[in-house]
Amino acid sequence: MIRNIILLSALSLMAACASSPYIQTDSDRNYDLSSYKSFKVQSPDVEDAPELISINPILIQRIDRAIESSLEDKGLKISEKPDLVIRFYLGTKREIDRSSDLGGYGYYGRYFDSRDQRYIRSDKDEISIRFHDAKSDEVVWYAFTRFKRSNNQNDQEAINTLIKEAVSGFN
Repeated sequence: MIRNIILLSALSLMAACASSPYIQTDSDRNYDLSSYKSFKVQSPDVEDAPELISINPILIQRIDRAIESSLEDKGLKISEKPDLVIRFYLGTKREIDRSSDLGGYGYYGRYFDSRDQRYIRSDKDEISIRFHDAKSDEVVWYAFTRFKRSNNQNDQEAINTLIKEAVSGFN
């Protein structure tokens, strides 16, 4: 009995520690989001934007498919004459973390010191998804999230989960 309680507590603690990305959303209250029934996704064009050279074009395809799948699950239809035009943008925020190692002493100029500085580069990918009214081209709904780069971006299921969570607040 006690073993089961400890196991259940450990599993609950691990589930609570599992992190999901923080997703910011916003919508323009001048538009009735429930009136939109069809959409078209316009992917970023890597060939026309040299600054996107480091973005994996296959990742763009995965995100495109994930957006289409998530919106179809919500009852919207893909159309060449859509009510909504969805555009998404990818970026990378590079952060440099500095840490000190307090182990051991070394001679630095005129004095002994134990500080050893280390710099660690951390890349976080960002995605912005914008839903535009097809007639006015105004943004009617917006989602933004940062997610830590991992090997999961090479997995369609991981991208589907992220995008599904991102667009869950629409409509």
